[in-house]
Amino acid sequence: MIRNFILGDNALQILETGNKYGTMSTSEAFYPESYTQEMRWSDFLKRRSIVGKIHGFDGRKMFMADQEHKKGSWFEITKEYVKAHPEGWTDIPEDILIVTDKTPGVVIGHPVADCPVVMAYDIKNKAVAIGHCSAALIDKKMPKLVIDALEEAHASKDEDIHVYVSACAGKEWTYDKYPNWATDSNVWDDAITLGDDRLYHIDLKKAVLKQLKERNISNIDLSDVDTIKDPDYYSNSAAKDDPSKQGRNFAGVFFH
Repeated sequence: MIRNFILGDNALQILETGNKYGTMSTSEAFYPESYTQEMRWSDFLKRRSIVGKIHGFDGRKMFMADQEHKKGSWFEITKEYVKAHPEGWTDIPEDILIVTDKTPGVVIGHPVADCPVVMAYDIKNKAVAIGHCSAALIDKKMPKLVIDALEEAHASKDEDIHVYVSACAGKEWTYDKYPNWATDSNVWDDAITLGDDRLYHIDLKKAVLKQLKERNISNIDLSDVDTIKDPDYYSNSAAKDDPSKQGRNFAGVFFH
């Protein structure tokens, strides 16, 4: 599906596939055991091409960050980079990707299940930064670092930045003990609560929203989709009881 929540114009498009086109990943966990790596890549490229044809971009021109550094490093996808990597989906070690309106039809994003993806759009400079924000990366201030990356790359001003937070797990995502990835009490205050069921309920959106507001970002739209409950989305949490929920949604953005 295409979403237009945050836009001051029609130049930028948000893409959230849900499970409509099948799993948006090459992980062997989502394919028959008989599939080789080459077969998985071929199958995935076909699905990317279908998504692109429907939504108006070249499905080969899709990129994600491997997030190896986990400290807010960023990389901008330029025309030159796209030309050098015509099949897309390259190994990019940085944490955050950026594109501008100078690279129309180039998609940046992440295959995700229950984790939100934070997309920050500078409406004046026509640049967008994106970061996958797992609970562990939220703890490391990844939502804030996405904003910092945009400011560093394009001198973006807080008042010009609009943020969209993608579909993710709701408060039914629980742990039977306080999670060990939650090391910063300021991040998780009121976002991890002990319920009457004696389980710890994690509110990812609340933690992300708090961090963005502390970073002086006021233009924020949150998806209302709970990946655990919504039948049109994959979910790691729900897949424990429902195998049909096993897979990866794609959440990303592109200029057209």
